[in-house]
Amino acid sequence: TRTTRTTTRTTMLLRRGALVVLAALALTAQVAAVRDPGFRVHAPTNAEHNHEKVQVYYYMESLCPDCAKFGAGALSDAVDKLSDLMDLYVVAYGNERYNETTDKYTCQHGPEECYMNLVENCLDFYSNDDYRNYYPFFKCADEIAASVFPHVDGVSAKIMAKCGSTLPGNLTPQDLDACAKDSLGETLIAISKYNTDTLDPPHTYVPWVVVDKKPIHLTFNNISAIVCDEWSRLNDASPPAQCSQFFEASEAVEEAGVCYL
Repeated sequence: TRTTRTTTRTTMLLRRGALVVLAALALTAQVAAVRDPGFRVHAPTNAEHNHEKVQVYYYMESLCPDCAKFGAGALSDAVDKLSDLMDLYVVAYGNERYNETTDKYTCQHGPEECYMNLVENCLDFYSNDDYRNYYPFFKCADEIAASVFPHVDGVSAKIMAKCGSTLPGNLTPQDLDACAKDSLGETLIAISKYNTDTLDPPHTYVPWVVVDKKPIHLTFNNISAIVCDEWSRLNDASPPAQCSQFFEASEAVEEAGVCYL
């Protein structure tokens, strides 16, 4: 039932430590009125059943060019080839700032970025927090953002028009737009703000990537090799065969660029 789905979703968020009590109550109240699109169902593999997975948290902002390059490049490779080895959680907030006096958010790359941060939080929510459902849209958006930067005016419309076909199930760009402009979007961005503001150590730039509770700093372009190493450590096992290509390529990875606070 819709009530059961709402309770389950709130529980998932609480397990991630992302919610204060008031935000949880607000989210629960609002979700009952939200349509429930059909989703792709991911079937767990034997590797997922039998081994501990690496926990990867990616803190980003939607129009940072370095986030876009990472999201469409090194992280996309990890998503495509290492999904059996890791769980990925993307937190779209980054260097966004909230002014308590004006009750307004401002973003490093302007209002378009604030809007897209809302959209990506809404997509994460509608996708049941499963990156295999939402990442195709994120990658498509990153490819566009990287290609147009620094000319970001109008980029959100381009992203919604071109990337809508990558959305899961029956979800539409209109659904995301409605969420972004409604109180649900406000609640979701507040959750991402809380997630980001309570990082320990605090982030100083984006992309900011945390692997099993430890930030990997400027080595994030080696994310696949890092995940493979960590998976091997967690499971006391040799890395799977698909890891060999990432170990071989790790020495040739380009220097990381970032968007500082």
